[in-house]
Amino acid sequence: MRRLLRGRLALIVLLLAAGGSLLGSSHTKGGSSAPAAPSGKWKTAGDFLRAHWAYPLPPMGEAPASYQGEERSLLPEACGKCHEEQYRQWRTSLHAKAVGPGVYGQLVDLWRSDPAQARGCNECHAPLAEQQKRLPAGEGASAAWRPNPSHLPALEMAGLACAACHVRGWRVHGPPKRETPEGRGGATLSGKHGGAERTPFFEGAEFCMKCHQHEGSGPAGKPIQNTFREWRESLWGEEGVPCQSCHMPRREHLWRGIHDKDMAQGAVGVEVEVGRAAPGVAAARIVLTNTGAGHHFPTYITPSVDVVAELEDEAGKAIPGTRQAAVIGRRLSEDFAREVSDTRIPAQQSFVMDYRQARPAGAARLRVRVRVKPDHFYHGFFEAYLKGGGLSPQARKLIEEARDNAAKSAFDIYDERFALP
Repeated sequence: MRRLLRGRLALIVLLLAAGGSLLGSSHTKGGSSAPAAPSGKWKTAGDFLRAHWAYPLPPMGEAPASYQGEERSLLPEACGKCHEEQYRQWRTSLHAKAVGPGVYGQLVDLWRSDPAQARGCNECHAPLAEQQKRLPAGEGASAAWRPNPSHLPALEMAGLACAACHVRGWRVHGPPKRETPEGRGGATLSGKHGGAERTPFFEGAEFCMKCHQHEGSGPAGKPIQNTFREWRESLWGEEGVPCQSCHMPRREHLWRGIHDKDMAQGAVGVEVEVGRAAPGVAAARIVLTNTGAGHHFPTYITPSVDVVAELEDEAGKAIPGTRQAAVIGRRLSEDFAREVSDTRIPAQQSFVMDYRQARPAGAARLRVRVRVKPDHFYHGFFEAYLKGGGLSPQARKLIEEARDNAAKSAFDIYDERFALP
């Protein structure tokens, strides 16, 4: 189990590369958010994504002689010199923290003990060639590993840096200019950093699929990361409304999700109906409807959403023995081979909790809370990780920090009290 935690499941399970049959596929229920044949270098989403996300990404090499100053740097802060607002937003995002203490605490030792697994984690968390500490000196599992001559230590912990999405071979890539329709799918060869390649495929849900969709099947026939397919089967997918509409509105580089209270509150509607039950019995029906997420709520195995109901007296004090709770989320066995439960809410569907409890004397109100614990799985994972032997002092310190951060990430998205009839 220890090898499983530090290897295949390092930071939840390596984010396996999506591609193959999904890239450029036709969807019978809609589900493609990018045009099929725009003008420009790439004719389909599959063509573009196979080229853009081919892993391992090749090193950039030497910057062109025409590049000056910050143009010659891959560091996000260099990009921020001109793209100030995008950089400010990115710094607050989970993309910028994709190599935080939890990930880096594992990579510190993995780069020494199992560099292939370390690079596997980095495929999504830090994909640039310049972010890899070591490279294989040959082919196959038995190949020796050597220091990476392209490694940039200052870039190592930048996570999903600007260049990871926007730069290949020092050529800048991005979506069409909003103000010039003729720029759609086009390219320029002059101006800052030698111009840019522009394609509408940056605006499609398929662009996010590399890291947010596992290939093949998993426990109970569902991949562990299945967000793209969940989106494709939703009303949003049928209408071709891409991930970027919610997670990058107005092209903001924020990517807010389950860790953000406003985003989580906007995903679900909560309705509580306090009913009249038998004498001496308090009853209510609590309904959560996924009205705002274009995929399951939550979409991944890490969060827990707890629905808690309990009776209170006139003073607002909880009455012992009246608490009922239900958990919304997906739970897998320790080895990730079996699904234990899946109570997540698909898009446009509902979760129902029926509260029924003997009503003690003095019970005046029913309190209903919905508590989101974005890092529920992480907290347990890091606790187990710290119990293993052989951790370096640096790794232990980082994992302890990640564990403590996970414990502090919970928040309520609903908390209301209802008078009992």
